[in-house]
Amino acid sequence: MKKRAGVVCCAGGPKEPRAFEKHVEALKALAHIGRLQVFFHLVQAGEAVPVNAVQAALKLPGPTLSRHLDDLERAGLIERRREQRFIYSTVRREMVMELVRILTACC
Repeated sequence: MKKRAGVVCCAGGPKEPRAFEKHVEALKALAHIGRLQVFFHLVQAGEAVPVNAVQAALKLPGPTLSRHLDDLERAGLIERRREQRFIYSTVRREMVMELVRILTACC
């Protein structure tokens, strides 16, 4: 992925928030209802959640959930770790805070 210069979201002073390609990718990942539901579930959990618990709660087929989690991880919105037989997913709060900062800076 090529790094591009930041895009200024609004006119202002020297501390204008800048959106970078990683932010665009994160927003693209959230632009799908299934991924958004998975992401919201993880945010509401507030802790690492095993995949089987996400699947049971959202009633998603395994391959669909796996794809959504892959996309969210690639976009930098979640982290996953393996512990024995289980894979746990957790929200990357720093990325969420960056998105909130960018999206609310010009409001």
